[in-house]
Amino acid sequence: MLQDIKKKKSVVVIRNLIVAEIVAYGLFMLLALSADWAEMYQKLFIYRYLSFTVLEFAGLAIVQIAIIVVVVTRSIKEEQDIRDIIRSGEHEQLEFKTSLRWDVKRDQVSKELERGVMKTITAFLNSSGGSLVIGVDDHNQVYGLESDLASLAKQNHDGFENHFNNLFVSMIGPEFRQYVRISFHYIDNKSVGLIQVDQAHRPAYLKTEKGEDFFIRTGNATTSLKVSQVASYISSQWR
Repeated sequence: MLQDIKKKKSVVVIRNLIVAEIVAYGLFMLLALSADWAEMYQKLFIYRYLSFTVLEFAGLAIVQIAIIVVVVTRSIKEEQDIRDIIRSGEHEQLEFKTSLRWDVKRDQVSKELERGVMKTITAFLNSSGGSLVIGVDDHNQVYGLESDLASLAKQNHDGFENHFNNLFVSMIGPEFRQYVRISFHYIDNKSVGLIQVDQAHRPAYLKTEKGEDFFIRTGNATTSLKVSQVASYISSQWR
């Protein structure tokens, strides 16, 4: 499993490098085709000491080195950012969940855990927004997504996001998906999911077998409002 995680992380970095290289070469080709740079360069005094071919290859080398440095630095920074988020602990706009669907104690898939994740997201939508980190327990210990991934038909981050989307659409509604962003990060050789939620422009309800529930954030907890309380909260939150 550890080797798989390292391999996935390497694949992400390599993919980002390839994309950056393609973009850089595309821009370079556009510049090369838009003007006869060699002819223009020959008119400069420096042409006597440095040929255009040498300058061209040196420029490409510098660009490639810069791309590698930027991509690797960004990868390191992302890991540091997620560490800082976890280190800050749970609060009104941050909550941790050990997993999306895999019950560690019972060693089986749990619909109740899935509902708990969607409940928290609904509360963030109805409050001031917030972030949910999946793969971290209440004691700030990194558990990882590996058990969740192993329980899916498609056992990778794409499969995780696809399952998350299906849950979200069925339990909250597709119209609210625009307020939610999901990304994956690696820390201590384990992957975690970061779900960032913006406040919605209208009330969001969590669909249940019995109807719909309304949740908000109160401190570092998710609270269900009674029917008599919902109207008053909505009128104060969305004016």
